Amino acid sequence: MIFSELANRYPQLHLLAELAAGEGGAYLVGGCLRDLLLGRPVADLDLAGGPADLPRRFAARAGGSFFWLDEARGHGRVVIKAAGGAVTFDFAPLRGADLAADLRLRDFTINALAVPLVADGALVDPLGGEADLARRLVRACSPQSFADDPLRLVRAFRFAATLGFALEPATAAAIPLHAPLLARVAGERLRDELFAILAVPEPGPFLRAMGEAGLLAIPFGTPLPALAAATAAADAVDRAGCRLAAGDARFAARLQQQVQEGITVASLVKLAAFLSVAPPAGRAWQRLKLGTVAAALLTRLAGLDRQSCRAAVPAAGAGRFHFFSDREPAGPELALLAHARGELAEEPCRELIVYYFERYLPKGAPLLLTGDEVMALLGIPPGPLVGEALELLRQAQSLGTVATAATARAWLRKKLLTTDEPIG
Repeated sequence: MIFSELANRYPQLHLLAELAAGEGGAYLVGGCLRDLLLGRPVADLDLAGGPADLPRRFAARAGGSFFWLDEARGHGRVVIKAAGGAVTFDFAPLRGADLAADLRLRDFTINALAVPLVADGALVDPLGGEADLARRLVRACSPQSFADDPLRLVRAFRFAATLGFALEPATAAAIPLHAPLLARVAGERLRDELFAILAVPEPGPFLRAMGEAGLLAIPFGTPLPALAAATAAADAVDRAGCRLAAGDARFAARLQQQVQEGITVASLVKLAAFLSVAPPAGRAWQRLKLGTVAAALLTRLAGLDRQSCRAAVPAAGAGRFHFFSDREPAGPELALLAHARGELAEEPCRELIVYYFERYLPKGAPLLLTGDEVMALLGIPPGPLVGEALELLRQAQSLGTVATAATARAWLRKKLLTTDEPIG
């Protein structure tokens, strides 16, 4: 049975079943069962029902850590460290009078599944979620589902994108009717769902369907005539990124780098490509509540223009240095975006990426000379001139003009002695 299968993977469930026995019943619910039935990794375990003190007693007996997710609604979490990594158990009371009522209040039938915490616990599936898993359909649990929580409008597409499912026709037809309700959703919640969609390979078809349903008008104001080109631009980034990353492990790692939780560099480049075709009326990240670094990176990527791409093409010279230096914290993904938009051929794009990893020194990187050494060499006090000299040295190192401390000293001396202009 399903409970036994999960308990073989997570032996803590036996203790949980013991603690919950005879006290109103507790159930495994939702995504862990969906993923188990699909043969996908089970990321965490969701539980509903049982006595109010169950999570605290479970944490104490299992040696885990308990904390509230939402104390007012009785939502808590227990994290247990295990050999294979931490295991997370999320607890919530049953909504409604019983389990059947709780499941009817959930978002989609594929998540409206439950298994009682008993050894022979069988699947409870009143809304046909198992059949919808087999049909690969995302179906709303009730006509009220979207009105109850408008974020489900976007979550429908997130499940379709991440699971490779289709929207059930009546569910798809209901989404445009409820689209204006999305304005009530907190930006942080909307952001997390949107970036889960952006993370899938070539998310364009899902973004286009969202736009046609009116869901992208809330964060971006995307006009329908620009939608096809904008979503195609996002997919072009994916295809180009795969080609470039296949031959460069450093670039592959950069694209998968997390800028903030749930947001990778690759996803930000896709969003920048989308926004470069269909610019929002205001700053998109103000609605999405991006963190400082993610917002800065998106700003630089979205502001990339054709003229700067052409200036960076030469294999040598200051153009490629300024291509990156003027747009930090963005890095080699700038070249990817330019290539995906057709503004930079593949070979110059690869050259820029190699240059970034092998020669370019970002701001703040260690240089051949320290600030104290520059002051002693040039006989200048602390102040702006020291910063100008160090910036010149960073450029010289990034272009290969100097490679040792000795050549750096000689170069700075010559730079100072051969011009009457300020160092910068």
